Amino acid sequence: MTAKRKKAIKESPKGREQAGKQELDVLHQIAFWGLALLLFFPPYFQGLFFAPEQEKALIFATLVFWLTFLWRWLQNDHKLLRSPLDWFALALPVIYIISSFTAVNKGLAIDEVVKNILYFLTYWSVSRLVRNEEDIHKLLHVMYISAIGVALAGLATATELIHINDGFNVTEYGGTISSTFQYHNALAVYLGAVFFIGIHLWHRSNGRGRAFLAAPLGAGQAIELKLARLNPMGYLYACGNFLLLAVLIGSKSRAGLLVFGLVFVIYLIGAGNERRLTASLATGCLGAAAYVVIDKFILLAQNKQHDQAWLWIVGGLVLALAWQLAYNLLNRYVFDRWAGDGKKFILTFAALAVIVIIAGGIWASGKTQVFEKVTSPEYLENAFQRVYYMGSAAEMIKERPLLGWGGGGWKEAYEAYLSYRYTTREVHSYYFQVGVETAIPGVIIVFGIWLSFLVLACRLFLTNKMNDTHRQLVWLFAVVFLMIAGHALIDFDLSLSAITIGLWSIMGMTLGLLRLDKAEEPRRAKQATFNYAPVAAVTTVMLIVILICAGLLNASKLYNQGMYYLRANNAAGGIESLEKATGYNPFNADYRVILSQVYSGLGKSDDAMAEARAAVDLSPYSFAVRNNLVKVAIASGKNELAVGEIKNTLSQAPNNIEVYEAYAQNYVNLGVKELISGKKDAAREHFNKVAGVVKLVNEQAASLNGKDIAMWQGPKLAVNDNIQLALGQAGYFLGNQPEAQKYLQQAAKSGKKEIKGQALLWQALLNEKNGRAEQAQKMLDEANKIAPEYDQQYQSLKEIPVL
Repeated sequence: MTAKRKKAIKESPKGREQAGKQELDVLHQIAFWGLALLLFFPPYFQGLFFAPEQEKALIFATLVFWLTFLWRWLQNDHKLLRSPLDWFALALPVIYIISSFTAVNKGLAIDEVVKNILYFLTYWSVSRLVRNEEDIHKLLHVMYISAIGVALAGLATATELIHINDGFNVTEYGGTISSTFQYHNALAVYLGAVFFIGIHLWHRSNGRGRAFLAAPLGAGQAIELKLARLNPMGYLYACGNFLLLAVLIGSKSRAGLLVFGLVFVIYLIGAGNERRLTASLATGCLGAAAYVVIDKFILLAQNKQHDQAWLWIVGGLVLALAWQLAYNLLNRYVFDRWAGDGKKFILTFAALAVIVIIAGGIWASGKTQVFEKVTSPEYLENAFQRVYYMGSAAEMIKERPLLGWGGGGWKEAYEAYLSYRYTTREVHSYYFQVGVETAIPGVIIVFGIWLSFLVLACRLFLTNKMNDTHRQLVWLFAVVFLMIAGHALIDFDLSLSAITIGLWSIMGMTLGLLRLDKAEEPRRAKQATFNYAPVAAVTTVMLIVILICAGLLNASKLYNQGMYYLRANNAAGGIESLEKATGYNPFNADYRVILSQVYSGLGKSDDAMAEARAAVDLSPYSFAVRNNLVKVAIASGKNELAVGEIKNTLSQAPNNIEVYEAYAQNYVNLGVKELISGKKDAAREHFNKVAGVVKLVNEQAASLNGKDIAMWQGPKLAVNDNIQLALGQAGYFLGNQPEAQKYLQQAAKSGKKEIKGQALLWQALLNEKNGRAEQAQKMLDEANKIAPEYDQQYQSLKEIPVL
């Protein structure tokens, strides 16, 4: 064809239309594979749990969303929201944005806004980019391969081939695998959800082989016939599914395995007659092999016998291959002949189920100690604790039922609502956490999302009776949703954005299926019209999102840089970086706390007080932040302010013994300051406050009931070494020498070197005041063995008068 002819074809209406379609396809492919990267990588960045990684993901998701919107817009689709699920999905980040205006910690609230915008953009992009079943299966393969990588990373961590913090831990239950998620329950939910995808892909490979064998063969298709009978992809899926099950079991997540078992039963209900049987056989055989192999693997990994541990994994993979070979034979000589006869599959499954139930019953009857163990209070302690967490969350929701506490509200204020001592920065229930952060409107929106999805899934499942592929995809999406959303009731899996992105992607694919079904319906062609307002508005909003995320990331980078300078004793560089960080993110209280401490150390009292006050304004419920203000105020000579703030700390974490330790020590420091200034009456009042801490601790401890004490986590609410040291110091200055001697002797028995050294130092001072110079020197020598600087401190303290 001549160049002139080619040019004529290209310039013809048909040629221009084909060129336009090719350009659109390129745009789609860029957006689609960008989305694939967004689904693949998050699990490898600590499950996308921390804010900087979430901000990077949002920047990338924003670019993918913009390309997707532009692709749809060029196809004359200018509408952003079409279904109830779309509207509810957008409402969630909107309610987080609204609640951030009244949030108790705006820095944490911004982090939650970032996360929820990320989820919406991912969901919308997925729902629009899937054009056919192949697109859906490409994305499912991306998620599947990523999960296998996570499983292998967990095994590699256990055998020390790679290092991941908390990727493999030895607990009271033995070794547990957490892999890149660094939390075994989250890993279990993730792998359990993806295992259902693996089973679907495995079934699909078997079905495609059968369809090929059933089709009329053309000339030269002998190789294709052999491949169809061999089904090589089936072997790969069998190995992948074995790895997923092995690491799922190796996570030793009781709740994760329980939810997986329940959801698997639900999966079987809607899987269809043949798939119900084959899924049971596959999961049973691979699961049995995985249980034996991972048990041996973890035991060997704990004992540092890494080569032998990997041999067990290789043996398990061989068993998976053997299972696939046996299945291929079974499929070829039995199931293919049963095709179309659902009764045979039903009867075989029923017989298999009866055998499993009877065998399970016989096994359980001989293992009464197992039943007693799993129903014991000790075994169920974690479950009881989560009920308490939810109770505390409900109290917080009652206090702010309309706009909530804002994103991160639980982390900021939960310690003020505890009935007993525990430490958890997450509610361990997604729904209660949303309730705390966005109050009742947020909970309604989440249930609206879930209900919209389930209604959509039911609608697609019931209307696709003639399209088995769509029907099986819908059922897959429903069970993956139930796996993740169900476990989120009792844990904080959805705080790890990698899992939440997966959940929203599944919902996006479900909506994409609806669009595929509608696309098959004949409709009148729309006249192309280009309205530039939607693309201009979306571009503007996306640029704002990118700029905000870039600012937050830069602030985090500058903060880390500032901390590096401070550790290197470069105060000027540290201050410069931290000040820039607060400029990029003025809502982060931690930046200002560090700045206040640096300024205070340099003697810049006004700057230190300004930053410490700003930190409290940004994080008013945090004991640590308010205690920092107290310390800065004492160092700056703002004693009255310090007294008022010390009182406020008690209500912020009344079950935390550290609050009472700080209360006592802060009053000691105030008393010393007043003594040095010659204000003896004020000093006496402060030292008497220290003596009153015993009563405060005992009264709070007496308010606890038996259940609170039984469920208590962490240091007990009782007078401890730190408090005894402060009591001894106060007694010394008050002139109450017998009392001071008693407390200092108790503190000197502490297992903590710092407390023991301080107690010996103050005992030396006490002996010096009583004229026992030899005994004082002996005590001081013992203290100097712990830390030589105590000698200099001793000389300074001797100069301070006592009452």
